[in-house]
Amino acid sequence: MLRPAEAVFEKTLQGFADHQRARRLSKDTVRQRLRIARQVRVVADGYPWEPAWNRGLFDRWSAMLADSVADSTMRKYQNDLALYLAYLSDPAYEWPQVCQELFGRFNSFALRDLNAVRHAQEYIGRPSGNRPLTREEIRRLFGCMEPEIQRLRTEGHKGALTAARDLALLTTLYGWGLRRREAARLETHDWRRQAKLPEFGDHAALAVRWGKPSAGQPPRRRMVISVWPWAVQTVRVYLANVRPLFYVDREDDGVMFPTERDEMISERAVNQRFQHWRELAGLPDYLGPHCLRHTYVTRLIESGYDGQFVTDQVGHSHAATTAIYTAVSSEFKNLKVREHLDAAEEAALQRGFAMAETEAEMDDDFSDDITDHASGEPARGRRRVR
Repeated sequence: MLRPAEAVFEKTLQGFADHQRARRLSKDTVRQRLRIARQVRVVADGYPWEPAWNRGLFDRWSAMLADSVADSTMRKYQNDLALYLAYLSDPAYEWPQVCQELFGRFNSFALRDLNAVRHAQEYIGRPSGNRPLTREEIRRLFGCMEPEIQRLRTEGHKGALTAARDLALLTTLYGWGLRRREAARLETHDWRRQAKLPEFGDHAALAVRWGKPSAGQPPRRRMVISVWPWAVQTVRVYLANVRPLFYVDREDDGVMFPTERDEMISERAVNQRFQHWRELAGLPDYLGPHCLRHTYVTRLIESGYDGQFVTDQVGHSHAATTAIYTAVSSEFKNLKVREHLDAAEEAALQRGFAMAETEAEMDDDFSDDITDHASGEPARGRRRVR
């Protein structure tokens, strides 16, 4: 080998990739973990079996990322590196022996001692990163879209078609609580009828086929029931009047949200389109399309839907995960407190009226007993008053 160190390092990465793919992890996940390993090698200016790879390197590399990524992203990167080191140190794969024979050294990694981000609670994201939009923010976001679409149409701008598609896209994200990939990969045949919801017609339910998978598992599937008539109406108008314009010169491929380049919209494009409308509406720049999913959960809870129904709608395995998405508004909280106080006051009044009626009946019975005694008739059921 002309460059044995580099060749062995690439072989370890190839073996690690096979190790990860054997667990049925996606190619994107594996590619990301290989990128992290290569990044750390550049920072170390050395290879994993050399003294440069130590706990100090791990801290230095983590410190370089600390100000540029979120806590959850940092923890993911650290875990990706730890997985590579665990594979490299496993005697079953013989890399310690190979490195000892070729280079005369090999570091023993104590992974439990690495100074990694703690995961002490279920949610470690930034508080404002993915929050529900307020009702005013929702009005501003969707309220700016229709006038802009009309303006583009009036000017004959080619972006009018894309803008009209975006209205249906954001409505679907919000109206059915979808993730970006779930919405981007929808097809027209994913819409379903429901016998008990005839008013929604062909759009009473949505079959989500690209739900977030567990590690090494295929995408989860779920059926999302339509709950908001205005969202169904927007989708109907889009499918009838807007989407066919993307297929004037080509065969319809069934994609729900196509692009003008004759392809399915990407997750990255969903981010970019949301950013465009977010800026036009003057919303905070830290908001992303996933906030619409958080808003969906919150609105269902505020509307009185059962918690398990909401959990099933968004495809969570545990209700605790759904609770992370929920942030009911102060207006809703005040309303619930007012309802509770009014109900308590009404109950107290009813108890007071019931007690007064009981006392009145007792007084009437007592008066009857006195009257019977004065007339010389036997007092049936007379009370003894002490």
